[in-house]
Amino acid sequence: MLLLAVVLIAGIGTAVVSIFWDQNMQMYSDFAYSYTRMAADTIDGDRVSGYIETGETDEYYEKIRQLLNVIAENADLRYMYVVIPQENGLLYVWDAQPEHDARPLLDLWEYSSDYPRYAAEAAYNEGTEQFKAYRYKDMDLATAISPLKDSKGNTVAIVAADLLIPRIREGIIRILANVVASVGVIMIMAMAIYYFTVRRRIITPLETLTDAVSGIVDNLDRKESVKIDVHTGDEIETVARSIEEMDEKLRSYIDENSRITAEKERVNTELSLATRIQADMLPNIFPAFPDRTEFNIHAFMTPAKEVGGDFYDFFFVDHDHMALVIADVSGKGVPAAMFMMMVKSMIQTQVMSGHSPKDALETVNQLICDNNKEGMFISVWLGIVDVKSGVLIAANAGHEYPIIKKPDGNFEILKDKHGFVIGGMEGMKYTEYELLMEPGAKLFVYTDGVPEATDCHFDLFGMDRTLEALNSAADADPEGILKAVEDAVAEFVGRAEQFDDLTMLCFEYKGE
Repeated sequence: MLLLAVVLIAGIGTAVVSIFWDQNMQMYSDFAYSYTRMAADTIDGDRVSGYIETGETDEYYEKIRQLLNVIAENADLRYMYVVIPQENGLLYVWDAQPEHDARPLLDLWEYSSDYPRYAAEAAYNEGTEQFKAYRYKDMDLATAISPLKDSKGNTVAIVAADLLIPRIREGIIRILANVVASVGVIMIMAMAIYYFTVRRRIITPLETLTDAVSGIVDNLDRKESVKIDVHTGDEIETVARSIEEMDEKLRSYIDENSRITAEKERVNTELSLATRIQADMLPNIFPAFPDRTEFNIHAFMTPAKEVGGDFYDFFFVDHDHMALVIADVSGKGVPAAMFMMMVKSMIQTQVMSGHSPKDALETVNQLICDNNKEGMFISVWLGIVDVKSGVLIAANAGHEYPIIKKPDGNFEILKDKHGFVIGGMEGMKYTEYELLMEPGAKLFVYTDGVPEATDCHFDLFGMDRTLEALNSAADADPEGILKAVEDAVAEFVGRAEQFDDLTMLCFEYKGE
């Protein structure tokens, strides 16, 4: 408000000075012109040439001099004079100086550098009126100049009247002071009225709102909701009611959030327990069979969520035969994990009962289809290897192709015969195939989480990169091979979120 008052007063003052300065200068110029014209009309111009030639005065000369003195004194003029412009100055004919000694007839006043010589010469030569402001010594003057003509209409001299500009300025300053004082009083009264009105209608209610909002968090433990004593009948009261409503909703939200947080903590605890149970169900101690020298095996699973639907398994059927299993359940999370644990137990039961890979998959498929209301399915690769001879008998139920490395070669994809996924259709038949693993051969099986790993641009890791990662560590042990693939996938995916479970198993046959 104070700043606004200062700006308004400065603006009004500037406007007043500008307007009154122009109007006063016009008024004083008209005022000065009126006296120079009156003098020019009164003086007989035909007599001027006689005074210039003789240099002598007469009764008429004295009469005009007294008239000019009376005009200058009564009109409050600084100077009033009748002169003839010369090459180097003004040649005086009459000079009226009420407060000073007048210059005599034919006195030559040399031009001052500040005197508007061009205005005097223009009035004399062109016979036009002129009005100019200039500074003479320490005085600011404004001069009105009118031509003095003879009976033939020729300009014989000029009549000039000088006004003191400081007197004009003093008048404008007095007017400005009165205007500023009036505006200042009005602004102070307006500010006082505005302040008390704003204080009562806005500031005090806002302070009440501020205190209420500040106390909302501190009073959340209280049973009572916030009540705000604001009744202004305008938007501030609407805000007050909104804050009260917000307080009630906030309390309700906090209660609900506390309940949800507790429930979420319970679920997280249970999921953490499920993760540990699932991890414990899979073989996770390596080396798995440190007393057996015929082979080396390593595997791991990294679920996309707390629990996954992928699984791997390996176990001895008898002293010389080991079963290798890797599978991928449709879906993710807890349902997939439960389905995975059920299928894992079924496969292990069938294989331990002496069934071949083909028969085991067919039996498990029929058991699943008999009671599969949720329509879930699982892809499985199952193999049984004779660790004495290196003969591997396997069957594939819709799973990824295994990748084989011969002792002196690179990893290559083995495009075995696929059957349909477990749980997809009743009465499915599966095909077995046999491989001979020579000492130094390696088997790599995996789930689709490896080739279908996706980066932030939605590009897939793919089989080419999988083979490249495998062959970069072809001479490493199974653990080193899996680590090389895991690192390659992680580097490719970058900061993108893991989309699917990542499960791999590598079996190296060494022979007896």
